[in-house]
Amino acid sequence: MPANTLLTTDTLTGQTQSHVIALPARDDNKQSAHKPLHLIHQQTLPAFQQLQARAKQAGFNLDAVSCFRSFEQQLRIWNNKFNGIRPILDHDSQPLDSAILSEEQKVFAILRWSMLPGASRHHWGCEIDVCDYSALPKDYQLQLIPQEYDEGGYLAALSTWLDNNIADCGFYRPYRQDLGGVSREPWHLSYQPIAEPAQQAFTLALITDTIRDADIQGKAAILANIEQIYSQYICNVAAPN
Repeated sequence: MPANTLLTTDTLTGQTQSHVIALPARDDNKQSAHKPLHLIHQQTLPAFQQLQARAKQAGFNLDAVSCFRSFEQQLRIWNNKFNGIRPILDHDSQPLDSAILSEEQKVFAILRWSMLPGASRHHWGCEIDVCDYSALPKDYQLQLIPQEYDEGGYLAALSTWLDNNIADCGFYRPYRQDLGGVSREPWHLSYQPIAEPAQQAFTLALITDTIRDADIQGKAAILANIEQIYSQYICNVAAPN
């Protein structure tokens, strides 16, 4: 499939699955015990499988936690957080009291950890959240917080290995640093050959129109701040090494 198949309104905003295919479960069945089916961009799959094979040789089981996420899935995450059904976390991964936040404050608090529906890089299919489930204690629930991947965390060794190996397979970490927008996400890998042109094609007008048409909580506050959101949270990512 040509790379420019990705660069349409529907693929950029997660409103089609035409560009993704199923990621096969690993042979050791560790992955199937958690999430048996993930969807991934067709051109990203061979590179990720190569990375998995290299990780296996180094003694790690590289599991996908989340790959493609549809507009509807991202909308549900956003609305559940805005409505208090799911927690909104602060910079230190601690729950905030959303009842005392204004709509604008809620919007910016949610954006630290969850992107607007239509603007998530996961819509593109080339973004993969990873872990090694076999490195976690039995009955431990993965939280996807930096402390799990930092020194002393269960996934620290995997994270160090990723630092030194993902570029060889075409991946990088767009949220490897906190740049004042999205919080640091050491688990988030991006496949550069797909992600870079997608990032360039994702315009302010596109996300503005998408939010206007969406049944999203906090719409007025989002649209009132959409230029800041676009520059601070959507475009403000680390470049490939």
